[in-house]
Amino acid sequence: MTQQAFTEQNQKRWAETEALAAALEKGGKTAEAVRLPMLYRQLCADSALAQHRIYGEKLCGELNALVIRCRNLLAREEGAAAWRVATLLLRDFPVALRREWRLFALAMLLFFGPMAGMVAAAKYDPRWIFSVLGPEEMRMLDGMYGPGDEKEFLRGEFGSDFGMFGHYIENNVSIGLRMAGAGVLAMVGALFALAYQGVVIGAMQGYVHYAGDTEKFYRFVSGHAAFELVGIVICGTAGLRLGQAVLKPGRMSRGDALAEAGRQALPLIYGGCLLVFFAAFIEGFWSASPGSTQVKYAVGAMNWLLLAVYLCGCGRGGKEGSGAA
Repeated sequence: MTQQAFTEQNQKRWAETEALAAALEKGGKTAEAVRLPMLYRQLCADSALAQHRIYGEKLCGELNALVIRCRNLLAREEGAAAWRVATLLLRDFPVALRREWRLFALAMLLFFGPMAGMVAAAKYDPRWIFSVLGPEEMRMLDGMYGPGDEKEFLRGEFGSDFGMFGHYIENNVSIGLRMAGAGVLAMVGALFALAYQGVVIGAMQGYVHYAGDTEKFYRFVSGHAAFELVGIVICGTAGLRLGQAVLKPGRMSRGDALAEAGRQALPLIYGGCLLVFFAAFIEGFWSASPGSTQVKYAVGAMNWLLLAVYLCGCGRGGKEGSGAA
């Protein structure tokens, strides 16, 4: 490729990168800022290619200067933490999940399949429930979804809404992290953890159908179920990605393959835990509060829709790649 053809092919993107860098250097706030890391990586590749092909001191110098400007913007301390969080939420996490869509589909099946199976089995024979749940779990379910006031019961258990919030974070986030870490055992740990959590949640649901108030149950869980359940499944997907590197390292050593899989899985772990954290916030401060059943259901349905739109659409425009199964 000639220098002129190379310049004409990439000039528009270079101009976009320079305009974005200029806006950010002036302290401006723009929604396009999340694209800077992607543009920076492409610019680095262009600069290296131009130098390799000896395209001339002028072009190489201009590209190198723009690379330095972008690098300084990405490395500056002011707003760096907020920048990283925004990049994770708006691009890295949803893109990483779509890249691993096959493993995500497998994780969904492993989680929701046993969950639905346990609900169905408990309907015909309650002994399935008692083989999974212990006395403490059933006491909690009776208190929350029995004839009493679930809000008063929960405050008696945890002291306050904030106490409930802390409990849900500790319980649910720890489940997600254990699920991700268990994948290192050649996927077996993540496979078991997903299926086991599905069975436990299905048994809880089956118990409420057997001995509790189903309207109270679904009113309580509707608002946060989307974020909690999908967050747990995404953590399981991260575990499957780690386990796949152990089983199929390809031409890399298993250690190198696991390190690379860890980099790919990290946005999934962060994103899954953030979803579970958000679910705990809703569960602790809103789910048990008084309110219309129809409103609770409407909010729950809206949350499922918003989550689907976010995971399927956010971060598009960059190179996503495709996952392996």
